[in-house]
Amino acid sequence: MRYTLLGFLILALLFFGCTDPENTCSTNEDCESWQFCNNSACSTIPGYCTSNDACNDSLMMCDLTDSHLCIYQPGKCLTNANCENWQVCDSSNNCQPALGYCSSNSQCDPVYEYCNPVTHVCGPAPGYCVGDTDCNSWERCDIPSKRCYLMDERCNIDGECDSWQTCDLKTHYCEPNEGFCINDEDCGKWARCDRTSRKCVARQGYCILDNECNLWEYCPSKKHICTVSADRCGNDADCGNWQVCTSAHYCDAKIGYCNNDADCVSGESCNSANHLCQ
Repeated sequence: MRYTLLGFLILALLFFGCTDPENTCSTNEDCESWQFCNNSACSTIPGYCTSNDACNDSLMMCDLTDSHLCIYQPGKCLTNANCENWQVCDSSNNCQPALGYCSSNSQCDPVYEYCNPVTHVCGPAPGYCVGDTDCNSWERCDIPSKRCYLMDERCNIDGECDSWQTCDLKTHYCEPNEGFCINDEDCGKWARCDRTSRKCVARQGYCILDNECNLWEYCPSKKHICTVSADRCGNDADCGNWQVCTSAHYCDAKIGYCNNDADCVSGESCNSANHLCQ
């Protein structure tokens, strides 16, 4: 009895077939755009395909990735319209470059040309030229050698500049490194460019660093003029009217005056208003 039921089950499957749950449908919207709902199963719409064999043409293939339509195989054609706009269809049904166009470098002058992959026209390979317009804007064309060369003071890499410069890849000009200069414009108004060291140095009466001033002075970062440090002096005018400027450039109290209590005798203090010991 068990074997009889198993036999009926096998016969039923063979007769009715297996149903693919992913291929079932109730309306066309349940199927792909290239299918329609046929008796609850998605079927291929006439004119569309699911394999190359369905195209029935050796020149064509089924576009299984996108449209599910028969399309010409890459490089194959029946008329020029089946090729790219720079190609023509030859007698062997192959798309070939039209007159004046190319598909590979071998069709160009091997010395200095290549087949431009965008225009499909033979032209100067990168670095080669027949005129200045074939070079970058910072280069010129040497007609005899058909090579592009840098214009004066222009660059592509740091090594084409002096050791104190780097190549600005936006402008392709050699620019000074930090702390160096090409001319006075690279320095502040208080400095000039020393053409030997290629560094900014202070103009007469100005300073850049403290060590360019006297020991009792410092160089302010905004004014760049040597200025007397606090509690130091260059002459008496830098001190209070009760003080004198010493040879060590400190402001000391005049005889009879005081700067602080240490200048007074024991028991007295220095009056900060009149600088007298009381």
